[in-house]
Amino acid sequence: MKKMLFVYNPMAGKEQIKNKLSDIIRVLCDADFDITIFATKGPGDATEIVARRGEAFDYVVCSGGDGTMNEVASGIMQLEKKPICGYIPAGTVNDFASSLKIPKIMKRAAQLIAQGTVFRCDIGQFNDRYFTYVSGFGAFTEVSYQTPQEWKNALGKAAYFIEALKHITKIKVHRMRVEFDDQVIEDDFILGLVSNSVSVAGYKAYSKMDIMMDDGLFEVLFIKSIRNPLELQATLNALLSKKFDCDRMLQFRSSRIKITSEDDVQWTLDGEDGSVCKQVTMVNHQYALPILCDRKIVADVSEKYAEEKNKRGEEL
Repeated sequence: MKKMLFVYNPMAGKEQIKNKLSDIIRVLCDADFDITIFATKGPGDATEIVARRGEAFDYVVCSGGDGTMNEVASGIMQLEKKPICGYIPAGTVNDFASSLKIPKIMKRAAQLIAQGTVFRCDIGQFNDRYFTYVSGFGAFTEVSYQTPQEWKNALGKAAYFIEALKHITKIKVHRMRVEFDDQVIEDDFILGLVSNSVSVAGYKAYSKMDIMMDDGLFEVLFIKSIRNPLELQATLNALLSKKFDCDRMLQFRSSRIKITSEDDVQWTLDGEDGSVCKQVTMVNHQYALPILCDRKIVADVSEKYAEEKNKRGEEL
């Protein structure tokens, strides 16, 4: 039998897994998995159990929100022998699951684990920590971990925007030096997102064909300081149209980024507190996380898959 460590966060989202756990376990048992179950009790639990025991299992399956998925992936990244990862989303927004089109219905996500294909997804490193889909700073990025859990449970995505409205007049400007490839850019920024994801905070910033989640590259979007209402309107229009050609925006792709700030900057990693830093180095680890997905979805987000199809002369 295939050995599985099943790690779940009983407090994620609306605590819906409490009523779904038996259905999930039944699906996985029917697929001949030998399952060890671990319920997290607090921050860091998932990383600790996966790093300590993960190599003894063929599969590590996570059920929770993006924060729990981050912890499991961080644990897997510490292992020399990496188990195959599965994700059953149970959080409020579930950006990482959205990008990979993992079903929000938990029983269907469990069935995908039993029947899916392995996709080797990129993982981002942030100094000595990891992120699965986004690291960010500035306007609105603090909302996800400042919003009370009970708000998230009751209001879903609306809770993030309610909290954001409380901070809209307090957006801080950071003077930064951004280094990538052979370029160096110095400017004042109010927002920065370094991502490997179609969806960030429920906002689909890119069309699916723009994002390849195994190409070894981050998608980077920085917004410069807004000096007047016209610049604000132009920036909002660019965000809504997803055409980031506004002169208050900086967009690029890179596998390695170094950011140095003149002051302390509060970062978020996958929607959770990422600590306060003045200097950050981010590195994209290509093909680092083996995760189960629908084969049809892999075709949309895999550069490797597209290249293989081109070699065979198949139509994309």
